[in-house]
Amino acid sequence: MSVIQHILSLHAQRYPGMEARDYIKLLYQSEFGPGHLTAEDDAFNSLRAEFSQAVKEDYSPEYAVEAIGGGLCRTHLDPRLLSEEDLPLLCRCFIRSARPRGSTAGLWEKLGTLSAMAWSGALPLELKELELFLALYDSEGCPPLAHSDSYRELHRPHYRVMDRDLSLYAPALRAIDALLRHTKGPVIVAVDGRCASGKTTFAQKAAELFEECNVFHMDDFFLPADKRTPERLAAPGGNVDYERAATELFEPLRREEAVAHRRFDCHSMTMGEPQGVPFRRLNLVEGSYALHPALADYSTFRVFFTCSPEIQLLRLEQRESPESLKKFKERWIPMEENYFGPLSIEARSDIVVDTSRLPTLEEELI
Repeated sequence: MSVIQHILSLHAQRYPGMEARDYIKLLYQSEFGPGHLTAEDDAFNSLRAEFSQAVKEDYSPEYAVEAIGGGLCRTHLDPRLLSEEDLPLLCRCFIRSARPRGSTAGLWEKLGTLSAMAWSGALPLELKELELFLALYDSEGCPPLAHSDSYRELHRPHYRVMDRDLSLYAPALRAIDALLRHTKGPVIVAVDGRCASGKTTFAQKAAELFEECNVFHMDDFFLPADKRTPERLAAPGGNVDYERAATELFEPLRREEAVAHRRFDCHSMTMGEPQGVPFRRLNLVEGSYALHPALADYSTFRVFFTCSPEIQLLRLEQRESPESLKKFKERWIPMEENYFGPLSIEARSDIVVDTSRLPTLEEELI
């Protein structure tokens, strides 16, 4: 069964009474995302009005998030999980997801799957009615559709379509947002975790969502040759220069000062010239060893990223050369695990993000 077949079947089970336009709307969103978004003010006002309606109706969806294919999901406006304070961040996630994507050809390929499932009886749709609706839909240029009246009456949907990874990151993003709103002083977020689990991607996307944000990388603080003693390398997390990270990065941030840190080049094994970075209130420090006990107390919030060993290997195979992959398997991964376990790094974190279900369409089903 393909991903789209699985998604259509799941929605048919979860939402009895779906009509042709509801299936087509689902596939349109899967292909194009929220691409029909207009101005940001309109998006926020619309979101706030719909959330107010969800609160009024005591909206309680069975699923908080539902994958719809194409790396996208429906994020439900569940008043049990969200508040008015969460809406500006949610709206930014929605707008960030509204970039151009998909094609009419891609949509019709999915609509072909829909027709085949209706023809085989795999979906509770009348084939002739679906064909008539698709003919009219084609003649109108395949516009975005509203849900059917019966779907609205039965299920009273309140959701937004957004990138699946942003929805997965939502608990961590909301926590950072709350710290910025309710605390004073610098917010230092340590993003630690397994290689290929998505730490760098998270930091990049978080920086796009929050204004005035710096991103720093623990790779810049790799242990130099003059400190690489056998005793140091044998210690959990010993291959990071946490003394220099504290002096050049964390201490200035805590004092609300600009940072001038040197970046270690792992290829040439040399230290670069100091790089000046102006102080900003939000600072994300991403990379393995960001939660080393020598550094952890500097952080305002601690995030641990993980994924299954199988997914980790798949991602490394996709991005690394054979020679580099061998180093990861024989050296870097064992060193990380020798750090995570003995020092209980995952347990020290405030939140754990498991990205195992993100790498392929087959893995994104909920």
